[in-house]
Amino acid sequence: MRVRMLTGGALLGLLVALFTPMAAVAQAETTTTHFNVTGSSHHVNPCTGAPSTLTETIKGVTHVTALPNGNAHETTTGVGTFTFVPDDPSQPTYTGRETFWDGENSNSKTFTATSTDRVSAFGSDGSRIRVHVVAHLTVNANGTVTVRFETDRLSCS
Repeated sequence: MRVRMLTGGALLGLLVALFTPMAAVAQAETTTTHFNVTGSSHHVNPCTGAPSTLTETIKGVTHVTALPNGNAHETTTGVGTFTFVPDDPSQPTYTGRETFWDGENSNSKTFTATSTDRVSAFGSDGSRIRVHVVAHLTVNANGTVTVRFETDRLSCS
């Protein structure tokens, strides 16, 4: 799930890197974007496989800085709350909280992106789901991925 966020972040970083030469003749540019998004989508419970509907509200902030020398830096921090309602009413409903962070840096030699994600969910039956994800990507100037990993921890109790 967070690989999608890392990939989206990597795309943002590449776009920033492509457009920073225009900023090279100007001063550093910094943008800050606040967001607040609510949405629903179909998922499966990672512990039981039960089909469910995830409804979440996420708010956060993204900062992007493009330097005159072509270097760029981006961070996104967000928090969210959610409900996870199973299609089968005999299954537990979950409510929870998520926090995530993404950071990217690019220059003429490398692009790096790292993200973290923590999820805690509490079931109506007393059960608990915890997820922790750390992902990283490094790409050199030739476009070759030199480092890529994702560590996922899932705890079902």
